[in-house]
Amino acid sequence: MRTPRIFVVGAGNVGATSAAVMVRKQLGAITLYDVIDDLAVGKAMDINQTSPFFNSDSRVTGSNSIRDMEGADIVICAAGFPRKAGMNRLDLLNANLDIARSVGEKVMDICPGSRVLVVSNPVDVLTTFLKRTWPGMNVFGLGCSLDALRFRFFIAEALGVSVDSASGIVIGMHNDVMMIPLVKQATVGGILVRQLMPGEMIEKIVMRTREAGTAIVEKLKDRSGFYAAANTIAQVVESMVSNKKGVFPLSVWCDGEYGRRDICLALPAIVGHDGVERIVNIALDDEDTAALGACADQIEEVVRNIRMCAD
Repeated sequence: MRTPRIFVVGAGNVGATSAAVMVRKQLGAITLYDVIDDLAVGKAMDINQTSPFFNSDSRVTGSNSIRDMEGADIVICAAGFPRKAGMNRLDLLNANLDIARSVGEKVMDICPGSRVLVVSNPVDVLTTFLKRTWPGMNVFGLGCSLDALRFRFFIAEALGVSVDSASGIVIGMHNDVMMIPLVKQATVGGILVRQLMPGEMIEKIVMRTREAGTAIVEKLKDRSGFYAAANTIAQVVESMVSNKKGVFPLSVWCDGEYGRRDICLALPAIVGHDGVERIVNIALDDEDTAALGACADQIEEVVRNIRMCAD
């Protein structure tokens, strides 16, 4: 059986840690690339030297050349500038847009058939931009997958139960204000969360979920969190490599789903060998439908302004 080739663009905390997790899971032949000379090479050396501890014969190859992307089955775009204290994810747009555009050009030139997972922020905007620029690109973003992980953690913590028992999803947009934790459908052990805790406790969990990333940035000052993000990335990649059909709220291209077209929104999607297989339809009430529409309008406005500036 052919070993999947995974190319990680960006050897910062998120990219390097996701490479380390994928090595531990033995997901494929991983190449870690960065524009800073030998940064990826040094981090790959460090990661590989942990392999006896995990009984893993997978390896990371450090690269100084983006041409090593050739032949990649999966490309992870984790390059870009991290958030700093006082910044929101949209503040990163100008800094990370050129990087995403450059990566997109290289993908379409070197490995146009690869599956591309965008991690860099603002993820929903960048994913929409790449798909509109190159309609043939098999691209999707991490979306609210990390937020869903945090949502589950906060539910479990509040109720004092195992995280394995907590189930919940976040959709819309990876944005502190606009992400939509679907509290009405969250469960613990199959029981609706609304039956297990009062409304004010649920509201606190919603706020903690929305502000979780910012709270970490405020403590780290000049960088954002990366452990949870890296493990989430590896889980999505594993679903592709092993054709697991996992469901994640990814930034996915809408073609009529939820009444939206030609835009990437964070929506529950089934992930298999070829990437996103289909978007899962969830019945939303009027409040959540309106919130999802606001997310779409925000992304559309930002992407339109990008186009206007380019013109």
